[in-house]
Amino acid sequence: MALFTLNSLLLMLLCGTQSSALKAQSFAPPHRPATVRRRFDSSSGLSMAVSKSDLVEAIASRAGVSKKMAGTVLSAALDVIVESVADGDKVSLIGFGTFHSKERKARNGRNPKTSEPMHIPASMVPTFSFGKGFKDAVRQQYLDSTADSVEGPS
Repeated sequence: MALFTLNSLLLMLLCGTQSSALKAQSFAPPHRPATVRRRFDSSSGLSMAVSKSDLVEAIASRAGVSKKMAGTVLSAALDVIVESVADGDKVSLIGFGTFHSKERKARNGRNPKTSEPMHIPASMVPTFSFGKGFKDAVRQQYLDSTADSVEGPS
């Protein structure tokens, strides 16, 4: 079972597509975070999902590469993750999470429309386990937003 880390995954993806000058450049993220445009549903007050094009734009800005290059690398990374998980491998991105597949056993269920018993066959499903860094970031963002709403305007 192959185990990919974020560094090895990025190295595999970038080695064949970057110029030698860009390969030698440090890939440490800049100190300022890239701005990600989020669609906002004003009726519910909730932010909506970030699209793939928004993600490509943020990656390009943060890594200092073109949108085309960022899109190519993102697509390649997603392809590698999907292919690896489909082959039964585990893909671990330290601090982000782990993609893996899990077998669901065959079981008996009920047709919700007719209430008749039915057999549900065994299947293989993809799963994702969130990493500690991901959980901590979401938890901190939540705590910061609830602290702002409790304090109110000064």
